[in-house]
Parts: sequence; C-alpha cells; structure tokens
Amino acid sequence: MARGMWLGLLLAGQAVIAAPAADFVVAPGGSDKDPGTAAKPFASLNRARLAVRELRAAQPTRSGPVTVQVRGGWYTLTAPLAFEPQDSGTASSPTVYAAAPGETPVLSGGRRLSGWTVKDGRWTLTLPADMPAFSQLFVNSQPRFRPRLPKTGYYTIAGDLEPSAAAQGKGHDRFTFKAGDLKPDWKNLADVEVLSFNEWNMSRLRIAKIDPATNEVAFTGPTCNTSYWAALRRGYRYLVDNVAEALDTPGQWYLDKATRQLTYLPLPGETPRTTVVVAPVIEELIRIKGDAAAGLPVTQVQLAGLTFAHTNWVCPLTGNSFPQAEANLTAAVVAKGAQKWRLTDCTFAHLGTWGVDLGEGCRDNVIERCTVSDIGAGGIKIGTTGIPADEKAWSGWTTVRDCTFSHGGRLHPAAIGVWIAHSPNNVIEQNDIYDFYYTGISVGWSWGYGRSLSHDNLITDNHVWQIGQGVLSDMGGIYTLGLSPGSVIEHNCFHDIDAFSYGGWGIYFDEGTSDIVARNNLVYRTKTGGFHQHYGKNNLFENNIVAYARIGQLQRTRDEQHHQFTLERNIILWDQGPLMHGNWGSPERFALNHNLYWDTSGSDVRFGGMDLAAWQAKGEDKDSLVADPQFVDPEKGDFRLRPGSPAEKVGFKPFPLSGWGRRDAAGAWALKPAAPAYPLPPATPAATSIAVDFEGMPVGAKPDGFQVNEDDTVKEANCRVTDEKPASGQRCLKLTDRPGQKNIWDPHCILDPAFQSGVIEETFDLRLTAGAVLTHEWRDMTQNPYVTGPAIAVGADGTLSAAGAARVKLPLDAWVRIRIVGGLGKQQTGLWTLEVTLPGAKPQIFSDLPCGKSLRALRWVCWTSHANAATAYYLDNIKIAPVKTKP
Repeated sequence: MARGMWLGLLLAGQAVIAAPAADFVVAPGGSDKDPGTAAKPFASLNRARLAVRELRAAQPTRSGPVTVQVRGGWYTLTAPLAFEPQDSGTASSPTVYAAAPGETPVLSGGRRLSGWTVKDGRWTLTLPADMPAFSQLFVNSQPRFRPRLPKTGYYTIAGDLEPSAAAQGKGHDRFTFKAGDLKPDWKNLADVEVLSFNEWNMSRLRIAKIDPATNEVAFTGPTCNTSYWAALRRGYRYLVDNVAEALDTPGQWYLDKATRQLTYLPLPGETPRTTVVVAPVIEELIRIKGDAAAGLPVTQVQLAGLTFAHTNWVCPLTGNSFPQAEANLTAAVVAKGAQKWRLTDCTFAHLGTWGVDLGEGCRDNVIERCTVSDIGAGGIKIGTTGIPADEKAWSGWTTVRDCTFSHGGRLHPAAIGVWIAHSPNNVIEQNDIYDFYYTGISVGWSWGYGRSLSHDNLITDNHVWQIGQGVLSDMGGIYTLGLSPGSVIEHNCFHDIDAFSYGGWGIYFDEGTSDIVARNNLVYRTKTGGFHQHYGKNNLFENNIVAYARIGQLQRTRDEQHHQFTLERNIILWDQGPLMHGNWGSPERFALNHNLYWDTSGSDVRFGGMDLAAWQAKGEDKDSLVADPQFVDPEKGDFRLRPGSPAEKVGFKPFPLSGWGRRDAAGAWALKPAAPAYPLPPATPAATSIAVDFEGMPVGAKPDGFQVNEDDTVKEANCRVTDEKPASGQRCLKLTDRPGQKNIWDPHCILDPAFQSGVIEETFDLRLTAGAVLTHEWRDMTQNPYVTGPAIAVGADGTLSAAGAARVKLPLDAWVRIRIVGGLGKQQTGLWTLEVTLPGAKPQIFSDLPCGKSLRALRWVCWTSHANAATAYYLDNIKIAPVKTKP
C-alpha cells in the first residue's frame, strides 16, 4: 500500500505511453535467468540490454524497432546502467525501452529504509554497513532536509581573513564569525557544512577547525577562485548545515555517520507502517559511453515513460565550490557520444545533482514531454565547458521540447533549468521552467570575444518564472555569453525574476554576447530591468514588452568602441525606478528608436538623465513616444492592447500573449515543498513611525532597533549608547571613529522605517567633536542597487553640505537640530527641505533642494562616520514619521 501511494504521488498526471509490441519484457518479479517473455520476464534492464545485443547479433538486418517493455514497479539500481556502442540501434530499427501502457516503472538509485524504532516522537534506525552516507532523504515522495542554522534567515561573515598558506593562489578558506554562531563542540564537527553565498555562486565548505578565542573558522578546502566573487567577505551570508544539535523540527533528519544511526522527526500523520522513506545511494542511473571522436557513438536508442529517481551526492572532503552554474556536477543520465537518442515522457525526480548531461559528442538528440523536478542541481546540460579539438566530439543539435524543469537547486542553488555551454544548433521550445535560485536558461560559455560554439540556438515559446527568488545575484530569466551568431530568443514569457542584490534581469546579455536577436518576448516583474547588456556587439532587442522592473527598466553597463545593440519597436512600462539604469553615455554606440515609454506613476521620463527632446538631440529615439500603451490590465498580467493604442504609431507588431510553455497537463508536478530550500528575503515590513531617545538602553550597548555596522578589528571604533552630555534625558548615541578600518564609512548605523509613500519628516539632534566627518542619507533599498533621496554631509571643519553646496557651519560640542522633509512615490517631487537650528538661533531653512524623483520608498536611513581619525559625534531624539506638510 505504501509503495503504491509513493508511485501515485510521484507520477500524478503523467501521460500514458503507447508501447509497440515487445521483444523482451522486464518486471520487478521477474528473473534474469528467464527468457524475458511476458510470461517469464527479466528482472533487470541490464539483462534486457544484453538480450538486445544478442538479438541484433542474430538479426543484423532487422527492420522495425527492438522493444523492451518495462512493467510498472520499483527497480533498484546498485550501479549505473551502461550503454555502449554495441547497444546501438539503427535508423530503421531503433532500440526502445518503454513503460508498459498505463504503468510506472521507477529506476531508483536509492534504498527504501525500514525497521524504525520509535521513541519520544523520534524514529531511529541503524543503517547497514554497506550503506553510504547521503545528503538528502525522501519521505512519501517529498524532500526532507537536514537540521540547519540559523533557524530563520542567514548568518553573516563578521570579518574576512587572508587565505591560509595552503589556499594561496587557489581561493579562500577562512573567515571570522560572530560569537556563538559557530561552536567547536558541535557533534561530528567534520560533518558540519558551511554554505557561503557569494554573488552568483555558493560554496559548500567543510569545517577543519573553529577557534572560539578568536572567532575564526578554517575549512578543509578553499573556494574556487581568489577573486572577490569567490571570497569569504565580511557581510556575506552563510548557513550552517547538518548540525546535530539543531535537530528539533518535524520533517528534519540527521545521520550520525560515526554510529550509522539515522534519526527522523516525522510530520504529523506519518507512521512507520505507511510511510515510504528512501535514501539515495548511487550518483548516476544511466551512463552512455560512446566515443564520437573515434567514430563509436551510441545511437538510435529511445527511453519512453520511465522514471529516474533518487541519486546521491555527498560533499567532498575538501568541499564543493565552482565558478558558475554548478556545471562541474554529474547527472542522473550522463552521456558521451549519444546520438539520435529520444527521451520521451520520462520523469526525473529526487536527484542529488542534474537530470540529464549531454556531454562530448552528443548530437541530434530529442528530449520531449519530460519532467525534471525536485533536483539538487539543474535540469539539463548540453555541451562542454571547453571546445574539443575534434569536431566530431562537439555536442549540440539537440531539441528540448514540452518539458518541465522545476524545484531546482535544492543542494546547489547556482544550477540552471536548461544550460547550454559550447554547443550550437539547439532548439529549446515550449518548456516550463520555474522555481530555481539562479537562472532559468543559460546559453554560452565564453567570456568576451573569443571562440565560441554557442551559435544558431533557438530559444522559443518557453515560460520561465520564479527565478532567483532573492537568493543569488547577477542572474536572469535567460543569461547569455559570448559570440552567438544566428541565435534567437523569441516569443518567451519571463516574469517574477528576483536577485539578492544586483541583477534579476529578464533578458541578460552578459560578457561578450554578440549577434543575438531577442524579439516578441514578454518580460515583467523583474528586479533590475527587463533588459540588460553588460557588454557585447551587434545585438538586436526588438518588439518586446518590458514591464514593471523595480530598479530601472533598461540597463547598459560597459561602454565599448563599437556598435553594441539596437532597441527598437519595444513597449516599456513601469511604475517605479528610472527608465534607464547603469551607463548610458556614448549614445553613438547604441541605437534606440520606435519605442513606446510610459511611467504610470506620472513622474517625468528621463533618458540617461535627459528629457526626451535632449535625448532625441543626441540621435536616439527620434521616432519614439512617451504615451500610455493602453494595455487591458497590465498589473494583473493582461498585456493585450486596447484599440487605438499608440503602439501602432511606433511600429510595434502585436504578438500572441499565450502559447508559452508546456502544451500538455503532464507538467503539473505533485511536489509540495513545505518551505523553500534557502531562506527567501523577508516581506517588506509594515511602515513604522520611529521615535528614539535612547532612554532605558544600557550604556555601552548597541542601540535597539538599529542595524549597526562596525569593523571588529578596530574595537574602539563603534556605535554605542552613552551618557555623555545627551541633548535631553540621560542617554544618547555616540559614533566613535578611529583610523585603520577597512571601510571609510564605518562605523555606521541604519534605521528602516519602511515607508512606501507620502511626505516624510525626520528630525534629530547632532553634536560634533573636533574632526568629525559624517554623512546622512535616505535610500529606497536596503541593498545595492538603490536610489538616494535627501542627503547631507558634514566635513572635518564642521561645514554642513546638501545638494552639492555648503549650507551652514556647525559649532563643536553643541547640540544642533536637523529637520529633513521629503516625499516618496507619487509625493516625490524631486525637491526636499532642510532645516538647521543652531543653539539659541532661529531655524535656517533651505527649500527646494534637488534630488531624484525615483525615491519610491524609505528603507534605509543611515548615519556614517567618514573621519578615518580619532573623533566622534553624537545623536539624540531621532524621529521619522509621515506629515501632511509638503516638502
């Protein structure tokens, strides 16, 4: 009963495959000593594979397929099933391994666990001696996770350290942590893993040593590079996985490798009798072992209606760190020299790494109506990370059609739904790709203008959403690299793309992307733009709809001495942030025209800091319009144009706003993850008026309610509550600076009022000591990229500056009242007011100070100390609240 329940959960909605008459039959109750008939089936696919060889040797001129019918049930693989050149079929006689009609055969690389002892709500059992370690557990076809810290959110690195001598020239292997975050007395410390999140990758590191006296941790191996993007830097996030002492939540499990005892905390309703628990054992299920360069491919084989499940992955002793896309990892089906294969109506589920890897010499293959879900890494890899010297070893000419790639990156968050490296002439069409933490589709593996095999690839009619999810950065719905002549991205839908810091683009032309066309795509609800070109040449972005990015709609980064791209006949719609983000200088190196722009907030539309007339004088957008495109209901995703839309005037050609993604119902996956694999960004907190006078806070403590950032290596430089001459009451806040800090802006402290609209008034008292240097500003985001609103700076001579000009000289050792009033969102006029009241004097008011109109929220109110000297300043009576008075 339990096994049937598991299979029902696994294959809910899968299509029924009609199989031809069988030459051989495989069934779970069969025997490899039997002849493989329907009455006396084989027990294993490996025996069937050998029988097919024998049949082909006896019938060398056979016409029509050789078919192996695989009956429903569970097939435990203890080693990968290997296909070699002698297992090939022919064009007139392919070899077919197909599920029996209406049945579900599962090729499992795992082992079902039973014999639990139940005590105090915990299930325990001792694993057999031959059972390897594992990093995942699957219960009733659902993933279960190991105990992790912190329970919510992330830890952050307290300080970065130089790499150890062993890691020099390789990467980074040490950092300092905040006291208590890591503990040297954790059980099985060598099995604890630290997951360090960088920009676009994550390193999984094993602990070598923890020094509680210095709060330093060292790892058994380094990250993958010495560069900043692989560094263990102060402020970077990390998680701690597989901590025995943190096992306290139903659905968690822990394996004590020393005693071989597995402990599972069941969810409500789970019982040992009715619950199927599977632990993965082997890393690969199918291995295709051709040699295309030697003229020995494995050809003309079809796999239909099979399920591949439960592959293992265990972190190496020196950790796992790879520069991008987790491309170093293996897959459930690993192929070299596979040619003219067809994988149809197959399911790949509960995997430790990738689903399919079509490597060297693989070409002319079709992956169709397959589902790849609940995967440790990504969906499918096509191509090689290098260019084989022999052209026969090149990989490509692959079609991936009507497939589902979902719930990826469960162990390796930088993995991708569909990854194409050095590989040409691939067609990726009509696929659903969702719930990944890095990028949906990646095409290309050449940074810059060097040789690339990634050309003539067609990416069309795909539906890509829920990508990034605020976990990693520098990513997009689709990401491209290198020379790409003949490649087209056409009629795809990319939406809900989010990054941790920068990135979260819809269509992202990264380093060297050239000669690629993106047309008739719908891109909406992204973070940092629907379109971004880092650098490249001769790209065309035409007839697309780009809507509702949060931080800039169009982004250009590097300025180069050639024509970089053309943007024409696009509709750009937004309600926050600027139209253009990044570097829009040198307009002679790109071309924009026949576009339709509209900001629904009513703010002035600016083009690289100019109005439309000035922008047109530079030769750009001469035939473009700023006008409402008159979509039917864009906020709800309905981008149909109403009759009379001005889009027609700029030459926009309406395209079908449907037809994306998988065209059957089989992609409706039954996985029900109770929680994401990694902590997602918290929801925007409720707007809160702030009033802080520091009364009741202990002297010497960090202030309650503030985010405080300090350099832990310079202990005297800090932000602390004090009783030294407060403006009122018994307490105030002191920011003490010292030379020698790594960041000139430390220490600094931040408040987050989380206002999203309205006119906001801020007041605070300020007292300077000799040499104090500070900045104070409003921002709309808690992380980069951000928009800055009102801002002031005070120099070492006491001069307060605002909006680029000196305003007033502040006295030393005297309390001064500062008042700032500015608008947010639709109330942001681009002007703000500063009021400064010196002791015994009337307020000095500076009105209509300029700032950008793009400040749509107030999430970051910060005071920094920039002195790099032994000095200090004081704050008291801070208030931030909405007012009715206009700025």
